[in-house]
Amino acid sequence: MNPLRRFAMLYAEALWLPVNALRGHSALLRMLVQREIVNRTSGTLLGRLWPLLQPALQVLGFWFLFAVVYDMQNVRGPGYAQYLLLGILPWLCFSELLARATGLFREFGALYARSPFPLHILPVVILVLPTVVYTLVLALTAAWLLGAVAALKTLLLVPALVLWTLPLVLLCAVVGLFVRDFGQALPFLLTLLLYLTPILYFPDMLPAGGRALLWLNPMADWMALVHAFLGGNPVVLAGVARLAGLWLLLLGPCWLLYRRTTLHAREIL
Repeated sequence: MNPLRRFAMLYAEALWLPVNALRGHSALLRMLVQREIVNRTSGTLLGRLWPLLQPALQVLGFWFLFAVVYDMQNVRGPGYAQYLLLGILPWLCFSELLARATGLFREFGALYARSPFPLHILPVVILVLPTVVYTLVLALTAAWLLGAVAALKTLLLVPALVLWTLPLVLLCAVVGLFVRDFGQALPFLLTLLLYLTPILYFPDMLPAGGRALLWLNPMADWMALVHAFLGGNPVVLAGVARLAGLWLLLLGPCWLLYRRTTLHAREIL
């Protein structure tokens, strides 16, 4: 087969991964998502409210620290709370997906270790619940801060972020399987990336040299897109192009790496 055609087929397969998982294994996917919800909420008083309360409480903590303790609304203006709350939720979704992906093969090892199992649906399993939870929480936050139109925009924004994260989810799953230290290092790396991304502060609070280097950070492009899109402001096309280019660059190789790893996952575990 022509290498260019094989390359195109590889990308098409990766692009249709969520659709094929929903279409070909919908009952299994639904069962695994329900299992995840039960594992998270079983035996708790608030039950299935906890997946929604967890990001909401995290946001409340950040708001208290920066808007109340540091009084950033008076220092940086009344728009700071809006900037913080609308930026931190997409970040929490992104970081949760990568942290979960790192232990993906080990988490579900009992399901496929001794019996046939469609391993290609596992990345989709961990994408479903965060997509629903963070879309709902961000929609409620956007409706409170900006109105109904911004809330409706979140229905596109969060799924787009989750889909963009798919290559990184595939990559983290493979690296987490082979390099166990990666799971220990990832929280530090995510914390470092959080501080390097204009989420807890405005971009103009950085020195001029730091602002010039923001284009190297794809999450800075995401934050600019989130605030512009939800706020009804012009979207910086250069940032969108960088995000799309990075996604296309990673998607095919990461899917190929994941697909080849699934052939040996049982042996490794």
